[in-house]
Amino acid sequence: NQTLHVFIRSSLLASAIHYASVNKKQEIFNTFSFLRNMFSNEFILRPGAEVQDFEDACYLLVKSGTLQINQQEVLVTDRGQRTLEFLTNILDPFVQGYQMVCRFLCEEETEGLTEKQFVPAARKFIIKHLLIGRLKYAEVLSSDLQKNALAAFLRLGAVQKLRGSEEEWTLKVNTVMVNSLEDILGGKLPTQNPLVARL
Repeated sequence: NQTLHVFIRSSLLASAIHYASVNKKQEIFNTFSFLRNMFSNEFILRPGAEVQDFEDACYLLVKSGTLQINQQEVLVTDRGQRTLEFLTNILDPFVQGYQMVCRFLCEEETEGLTEKQFVPAARKFIIKHLLIGRLKYAEVLSSDLQKNALAAFLRLGAVQKLRGSEEEWTLKVNTVMVNSLEDILGGKLPTQNPLVARL
């Protein structure tokens, strides 16, 4: 955890390359920006510095011999595959954690769920999946990760807060949007998806 901040920009770029269906620089940048926004509560990143962070990550990975970049394309070198795999694996627990929160929000009865009830209910759902071997990382049990995922989904408009009784907010889930987010995180939807393009 203490070294994550050193690798985060390069890791976001590696994951963007992994998820992008083509090697077009603009599409990879769009995916990078989407992932950066999605995980902005997890890592300390300067607001509005997407382009600078992308350029910094590109520079580091070109300098290390992992990538070759021209005006239009980002190409992985033969020896760069292992480095990209390492960098993508750094982000994997977060990706899997956010996917599990998506699944919880879509598969469980969340009607009338309050913010206060969210973490215990999500944790119970995640433990069930962990025990049957569907999850690779125990880190997905982190309540901070679950709260950060909820904050990201609220920011993206996939979940809304509605005023409930006794000054408590209840959560309203847009299941179509949450399912799309899970698919994007799983690499099942192309990065020109409206959710990505919007960011």
